[in-house]
Amino acid sequence: MQSWPDYIGVKDASKHGVGGIIVGESKACIPTVFRLEWPADIKADLVSEQNPNGRITNSDLELAGMVILWLIMEVVCSDLANAHCALFSDNSPTIGWVRRLASKYSTVAAQLLRVLALRLKKQKASPLTPLHIGGTQNAMTDVPSRSFGSNAKWHCKTDCELLTLFNRLFPLPNKSSWTVFRPTYEISMRVICVLRMQDSTLAEWRKLPRIGSHTGVVGTSCAGLWEWTLRYRLPALKNESEHSRLLRVQSELERLVEENKSRLAQSVAQSQPLERRSLWTSE
Repeated sequence: MQSWPDYIGVKDASKHGVGGIIVGESKACIPTVFRLEWPADIKADLVSEQNPNGRITNSDLELAGMVILWLIMEVVCSDLANAHCALFSDNSPTIGWVRRLASKYSTVAAQLLRVLALRLKKQKASPLTPLHIGGTQNAMTDVPSRSFGSNAKWHCKTDCELLTLFNRLFPLPNKSSWTVFRPTYEISMRVICVLRMQDSTLAEWRKLPRIGSHTGVVGTSCAGLWEWTLRYRLPALKNESEHSRLLRVQSELERLVEENKSRLAQSVAQSQPLERRSLWTSE
């Protein structure tokens, strides 16, 4: 049964790589940012106008990013048994696939969903709450997923540079700090092998190699950060000054908070079992 999230993960995938964040909501965890660059052959095999014969779709990459997000949450979130997790993505097919844990048209997606379902069962976690987030409201994860050089202002050669950039762009309340999580080569290759359509058995996913770890100085665990992240879903307008943006954010933030709370509450309510009338007559 779903309930208000204990942990929240948000991710974005592009042809360059995947990146995301993990924060605590009802339960505390270390505020975490991660990224992974796709190898050259994955980038070259992506379907596009210039490459219509590619075998990998953008939605396949987005779902692979969702699996990586969940694997990292297995480490970052101390206890996922019976935990409620909301995962946000700006890719509608990914949200639909994760909600149904099934895909009719993508072999890659079907394999990735089998992996995700197995890991959820392994962790004894509650059913996921997958929710769509507009691409224009996904700035916090656009940065790490495009930090490999495609966007000069976000280019980070090292995890230390990514941490410095993220703390500057998205400073946490109460002087807390983000921490970068680095997935291991072994776990990254497990997901990439699925994208390459290489053979992968469920037995390989039941017992995993080391998933990864935080790097550098590890920040303090905290909770209740989901509503705080919403302020960074309001993109800057063209030619807008910082003062004007602050005034606009203050006026729009309350509306955005209530709107997202309503969507999240609606998703939780839809997962509850229906009330059934008793077969026994009352006296």
